Amino acid sequence: MAATTDATPSAQPERPGMTDGVCSEFTVFAEIKPGHADAMREDLAAFTSGKADDIRSAMHEIGTLHEARHVMFDNDTRYMFASSFDGSWDAYIDDFAKTAAGARFEKILSHAEGFPGIADPGVKDWFVAHQEPAGIFVSSYPELTVQQVWKDERVDEAFQDVLDTPEFRAALDNPANAELVGTPAFQKLLEEASA
Repeated sequence: MAATTDATPSAQPERPGMTDGVCSEFTVFAEIKPGHADAMREDLAAFTSGKADDIRSAMHEIGTLHEARHVMFDNDTRYMFASSFDGSWDAYIDDFAKTAAGARFEKILSHAEGFPGIADPGVKDWFVAHQEPAGIFVSSYPELTVQQVWKDERVDEAFQDVLDTPEFRAALDNPANAELVGTPAFQKLLEEASA
């Protein structure tokens, strides 16, 4: 019997970049316009100076961005942007463009040769033309999305707050709870919380 294939074309074109679990990498290299290195450096500095809350707010708004970095190199003639994210490449670009970080990113990339603008219909083509997939990409937590990491952080903070209450300590010492406290799962929870 012959194998069947799905003849339905993908809704999105194939995009460059490697994945590890739910996480994908994105690295773009561009030429800096002649005479624009100082202006790019100033815009990069302005992107982060005193605006950490705005950047974190934009990262929360995007909701899929693990990390990002901007680098000028080759005697300030070239620029690299690299990040890792969850989900589809197209959704990542679309979501990024809608935030305050997208406007700042556009200002930085205005110093790159040929950048059409973050809202330009050809911006994805520009990114693809300037994107270079990693040779190796490994995530420390390949099955955790940004949303799951944030949830785990919130649950840990709440659990740590519970551990610090006298009521919790009293419940641990209460003989009525001895069976629950003695289970391997509960003991593992306490060990992990104290690590």
